Amino acid sequence: MMNSYMKQLHLAIIYLILFSIEKCLTLNICPTAIWQNNATTIVDSTNLNSPRDVFIGQNNIMYVIDTGNYCVKRFSPNSTIGTIFINGTNGPLFNQLSYFSAVSGDLNGSIYILDRGNTRVTKWTSDGINGIVVAGGNVTGNAANQLNYPSGIFLDVNTLFIWIADTGNSRIVRWESPSTGIIVCGSNGTDSNQFFKPFGLFVNTSDSNTFYVADTYNHRVQMWLSGANNGTTIAGRTGISGSDLSLLYYPTSILGDTNRNIYILNFGTGSIVKWAIGSTSGVLIVGTLSIGVSSNQLYNPYNFKFDSIGSFIVADTSNNRIQNFSIVCTNITSTTRQTTVINNPTSSSSITSRTSISTSTTHFFSSVKISNSSTIILRTTTERVSSISIDYGPRLLLIIFCSIIILMNN
Repeated sequence: MMNSYMKQLHLAIIYLILFSIEKCLTLNICPTAIWQNNATTIVDSTNLNSPRDVFIGQNNIMYVIDTGNYCVKRFSPNSTIGTIFINGTNGPLFNQLSYFSAVSGDLNGSIYILDRGNTRVTKWTSDGINGIVVAGGNVTGNAANQLNYPSGIFLDVNTLFIWIADTGNSRIVRWESPSTGIIVCGSNGTDSNQFFKPFGLFVNTSDSNTFYVADTYNHRVQMWLSGANNGTTIAGRTGISGSDLSLLYYPTSILGDTNRNIYILNFGTGSIVKWAIGSTSGVLIVGTLSIGVSSNQLYNPYNFKFDSIGSFIVADTSNNRIQNFSIVCTNITSTTRQTTVINNPTSSSSITSRTSISTSTTHFFSSVKISNSSTIILRTTTERVSSISIDYGPRLLLIIFCSIIILMNN
């Protein structure tokens, strides 16, 4: 009996681990997704001053880098006021700040803050009381254990390695321990192995750590395969900026999905464009290609994130607000059911039947906030409901394989 219980326990643990790992990887976005043209303002200018970045943590708690007020604010779902998570004054001491520029978090609820002015990354417990330096903090410089006004971070939640866009040094570094970093690639310039003040990066941990760099002042996005000596320009044209969809204009932040699409935030045009790998131009997703204050515009945005279902949460910096562009996912198939029965009047046993079956389904997904609750999905379906397209094949095979191994060994 005990042996049977142990088998079930092992299986349950494996299932939990596999589903947890799936959550950590690149977000699944349905291939037909579009985003609402007009955003909903989550937090407005009465509560923020030049917000630089945003992060959606556990239980849909939102953390905002409120740069102009030298603090990090935490917002519960449905809250527009928020509370002070980290408070400080301008300065170099540990309890002081000097231009926070990015925020991320791990699966344990710890929050990581990139302090651009103090050239360091600090890690804070979920109560915002205790913090430690986990990268940089060794004055400004270009040594492996130093940073130079970094602007963007990517936290690998599986390994807790911290990837940093080391802007002033025009390079990408990875910190695997607090003592020193590893220079992954880059130097200042326009060649394929160089950057010019990169502001952001995205690492596809599901694809052998292929990473993408928002090479801001070169007006391009570079893709680097793991271990490569050179990057490949996959969006924009080196040194050429503009509002044409074949160009980029100071790209500062970048995200990716499992369909090998990348999403690029253009600081100069206040827009988000979707770019498929191999395409020569992007598709406008958010914005009007000109900065502004309307609900369908952004003004000098620096960073954006996906929420749990794929809506864009944008730190609209110069508008002093956080904007939510909700995702709409449509899956359309067209079918009709028609059955024709022909009965031969001369023979009761002779029957001919023709049947064709099809269905028509449309799905709409949007995020809403309700008090004391997580973000939920609203579904409107004409006939049949299905969820956002997710490829469960590899994970299912892994679950079956692990289950067989455990059963064989018990």
